[in-house]
Amino acid sequence: MRSPETSAVIPAAVQGTASTVDSTGPATARWRRPSVIISGVLFLVIAICAYLATLIAGSESDTAAAVNNLGQLAAVTGATVAAAVAVTRHRGADRRAWLLVSVACGSWAAGQLIWCYVELVRREEVPQVSIADLFFLSFTAVMAFAVWPSGGRHTDRLRTLLDAFIIGMSLFAISWATTINHVTSETDDAGLLGVLINLAYPCGDVVVLTIVLLGASRGTHQRSSLTTVAAAMALIAVSDGFYAYMSASSTFDPGSVTGLGWIAGFGLIGCAALAGCAALAGAPGPGAPAPGAAMRSGAGSGARSGAGLVAGSGISFGPDPRQGAQRSRAASMLPYLPLAVALIIIAADRYTNGSDRVTGVVVVLTFIGVLIRQYLTIRDNVTLTRHLEHRERDLERQAFADQLTGLPNRALFTDRVAHALEQHRRNLRPLALLFVDLDDFKAVNDTLGHPIGDELVIRVGERLRGAVRASDTVARFGGDEFAVLIEGDSDAIEAGSRLVECLRPAFLLAGEHLSVGASIGLAEVTGEQETPELDELYSRADIAMYAAKRGGKGQLALYESSMVLPEAADLHYRPLLFDAIHAGDIDCVFQPIIELRSGRVHSMEALARWSIGGHPVSQEYFIKLAGRLGLLTALTDLMVDRACAQLADWSTRLHRDDLRVCVNVPPGLMTDQDFPDRVSMILERLGLEGGSLILEITEDALIGETGAAKPVADRLRGMGLQLWLDDFGTGYSSLLSLRQISLQAVKIDIAFVANIHTDPDAARFLRALLALGRDLDLTVVAEGVELPGQAQILRSLGCELVQGYLYAHPAPATDFDQLLAPAPPEPSSNVVDAATPVGMLPRRRHSRARPA
Repeated sequence: MRSPETSAVIPAAVQGTASTVDSTGPATARWRRPSVIISGVLFLVIAICAYLATLIAGSESDTAAAVNNLGQLAAVTGATVAAAVAVTRHRGADRRAWLLVSVACGSWAAGQLIWCYVELVRREEVPQVSIADLFFLSFTAVMAFAVWPSGGRHTDRLRTLLDAFIIGMSLFAISWATTINHVTSETDDAGLLGVLINLAYPCGDVVVLTIVLLGASRGTHQRSSLTTVAAAMALIAVSDGFYAYMSASSTFDPGSVTGLGWIAGFGLIGCAALAGCAALAGAPGPGAPAPGAAMRSGAGSGARSGAGLVAGSGISFGPDPRQGAQRSRAASMLPYLPLAVALIIIAADRYTNGSDRVTGVVVVLTFIGVLIRQYLTIRDNVTLTRHLEHRERDLERQAFADQLTGLPNRALFTDRVAHALEQHRRNLRPLALLFVDLDDFKAVNDTLGHPIGDELVIRVGERLRGAVRASDTVARFGGDEFAVLIEGDSDAIEAGSRLVECLRPAFLLAGEHLSVGASIGLAEVTGEQETPELDELYSRADIAMYAAKRGGKGQLALYESSMVLPEAADLHYRPLLFDAIHAGDIDCVFQPIIELRSGRVHSMEALARWSIGGHPVSQEYFIKLAGRLGLLTALTDLMVDRACAQLADWSTRLHRDDLRVCVNVPPGLMTDQDFPDRVSMILERLGLEGGSLILEITEDALIGETGAAKPVADRLRGMGLQLWLDDFGTGYSSLLSLRQISLQAVKIDIAFVANIHTDPDAARFLRALLALGRDLDLTVVAEGVELPGQAQILRSLGCELVQGYLYAHPAPATDFDQLLAPAPPEPSSNVVDAATPVGMLPRRRHSRARPA
């Protein structure tokens, strides 16, 4: 008579795509949630009333029949209405599914209405085969379409069919042992059509329940709602089984408790539909994330929200992936659960009723399906294992090989170097590590593009690989950096030279001939040396490589213990220099500039010196470090203040009002509009005239900056200061600059003075420079005068001022009191001896505090 089923479609709440989200607000959601409870209570009351009517009045009474029939009609009508409401609250596949559920329940309601009309209105007994059966069986067919899984991967079709076969055969075995066998044996006078209709109910239940269990074992998003469907179908299936058996044996009573299964089943369907609507009403709007959980994205219509409310049960799944994995493993066992139940029931039936050929055939066929299913699982596992092995090899290759060149990468190379160091530690086996860095590789990428740069890297890797032995390791660290490990007895320097030479021939790339050199640093560990640590060996090769770059690129440099990276020195000296400049802990020493004709001191050049714990730091290094740190402005201001303060002291103590001090100015200050103001404040504070201060600038302060430097130079000249050009003749912009910047003197670089006493050509060239200075009305100062012969030649050439070790080394101010006395000393060895050499550079050239 009837065949129930609630749908996997109930998942509307579970599937909850963004398109299914209801537009109603929180107030509606608060109304719908209690409505699920109220509906559940009403369905429960109907079932209790039907049971009490049967219990009190008896299953054969008209009262029990009326209560049962009306209760079933109320339950199925409620389920129909609830499903119709769910249709209006869903979109897409969910809406279609709920529509089918509503049609199926409506069909059952129509059949139940006919049943009630015949029995309760016309007071007649419903025939074994009636028009109502058409509507009841239509419910089963429509519900099968409603719960049919709509998603899934096509690659699992065979496995899905086998699972359906196992579930269906198991359920058929259960139904055969409990119902169908008895229906066929108790035909009485029902006729063939009656028997077929009676069999259609349990068989339909088997089909629908098979689809539901199959869907629950396949999908994770719909599983909880499908559990509700399975529970509802199981209840209706029990009632259908009793109905089919009792109808076949003509013992069915309309008032029996058989109807309770139908009432409860449709009650679950109605509650599931309302629960789905309540879940959607409480869910966030389209595009918004679910409260407390991020939206999970999917493909196409399969996109799911993170809310995860279960239709029909009100249970929510949390985001814990371990729980999801446990549910997935449990669901994979669902196809075998009906088989286990079937075996128990068949065993019990065989024990009581003896052998049955049908159940035997069913069991054999089912186990054949299980064996095929297990074979497919084993085959898939083997395929998966093989795939994982290939994937593992690919990952290992990707983890230890450079993707562009195919050479070993840093990880694999480091492992081999560590092994080579261990061999050296055990067997004193020599090794050498070479770091290779391409020169000017960035220019290739910037001008020709990264594809050409990548091709160049590949070709370089090929050449490096071909320049070493097969037992040596060539690796790419990334970018334009390569490394080579040489093990055993081999001439590492010769191998490094081969690497340099192999890159000298031009590369032909995209029609362009590219010449790319490489700077190579070599760190060698011989058998007699102590085994270094891995990081120490890497550091040695790195330091040597940077030494090769500083030496002019395109060459090989062998590591020596005296080598150090400039960056490493900067890390040590950077904070110390910063503190020293701001604390005024930079020493100011002086070197005199002498009037060549009279021997009188014309001016004193102030030079910066820095010592740490009594140990001097190279002036050339710390001046460049100050430039890198942006401290040249502060250093120059400090030197101007120190030099002017010392000049004020000399003028007061030694009565040398004609004395001047010279301070070197870095290029950046000649475009600093505030620099003249700071100088003016220092002079005013110390009571000095502007003419007592000379600022020495270098040519690089004027290159490209003449327009910006001229206003600053004019303001300084307006204050009475003199501007001298240092290292005249070493640059290419001097003459152009001299025409635009008002200068009073030029200092000829030491390179033009060093050989004038031995090289006639050098003397002629110097004569031309001096003549040029006189023609431009500039005072000429010759630097680096160290020998009396040089001084004589300069005097004969008409040079006015000289400076150098012949007269004095740079020294503290107190050492020059005697030299600055009113009686000027003659240039002689006594004068040189009187000056205390301080901070002499390794090369015999005086040093100046030129902060550039």
